[in-house]
Amino acid sequence: MKFLQEDAALSKYFEIFLNINSRQLILSRATNFNGFGTLARDGNNFYFNVFIPKSSVNDPLMPFFPLANVEERELYYVSREKIEDKGTTEFINELDCINGLVISYAGIESGNMIIKGFMHTNAEMAFSDVLSKHCHEKSTIAKIILKPSRGFLNYLSETDVRLKNIIISLPMKEFDHYRVIKMLRETGAIGQFVDNYPLNGSFRLIVYSDRDLSSVQGMEEISGTDHIYETKTDEDILLILSSKAKKHRLTWSFLFIYASDDKLFMNFILPEYRAKEYFQLIVDTEMDMKKLDWVTLELYRDLNSKNIE
Repeated sequence: MKFLQEDAALSKYFEIFLNINSRQLILSRATNFNGFGTLARDGNNFYFNVFIPKSSVNDPLMPFFPLANVEERELYYVSREKIEDKGTTEFINELDCINGLVISYAGIESGNMIIKGFMHTNAEMAFSDVLSKHCHEKSTIAKIILKPSRGFLNYLSETDVRLKNIIISLPMKEFDHYRVIKMLRETGAIGQFVDNYPLNGSFRLIVYSDRDLSSVQGMEEISGTDHIYETKTDEDILLILSSKAKKHRLTWSFLFIYASDDKLFMNFILPEYRAKEYFQLIVDTEMDMKKLDWVTLELYRDLNSKNIE
């Protein structure tokens, strides 16, 4: 199964604007700053990370950095703030728990926090129920946009942030005893990670297939017609990699996993100014596991539809 075949499988796209009380948003309104960010989940808590690439355009923001706990990195700055509003945290948590829904982006637009994502049509009722519960007079929800999705690739091609596509491969023989990886190899299915970091020791995956996987252990059906499922995985290399990424507050925008007869592939899509750091984490993880011949870099270049496999 090829990536492009499942590109629009989550056929609904949403944007939700949140007017929350945070230092990041107060400063963004004062400076007219719009920027790229991510949501990072730690248990039932959510943290909003805002990234500011180093450039002359963003230099005027530097006097405000001490007010937003800004940390300097090699190519960018990052501000991390816990979302304190209880209602907003509950809303994001319930949204994030909907099977068949992926929150793919968080950022700042027009002084609001905006989250964007994709979902299958079978998730629409649960999505509507969550909105109905949280849309009230005191809600921080300022605006909602729901429309048909033109696919991940179309969405990524329209983003203002330059993205890198990193594909690594690992020897299949080291991982084919794992339930999920064995299933990917045997069926040709593709897994999309829902989380940057594990929840309760495992990652959630949306699995796209061209065949019925309902009888496979641990699969929860999202759509029997479209052969889309959700499952969990806890492979060692993923847990070590995520532990390092969490420590350094690194996240990806999309991560897909798939397998061939002898190779396991991981496809990371993330902003260019963070790609170097993430690739270094991959190398460090390989060294920590004392498996220096494991990782092969298959692809490292600007993202476009031609180098998505």
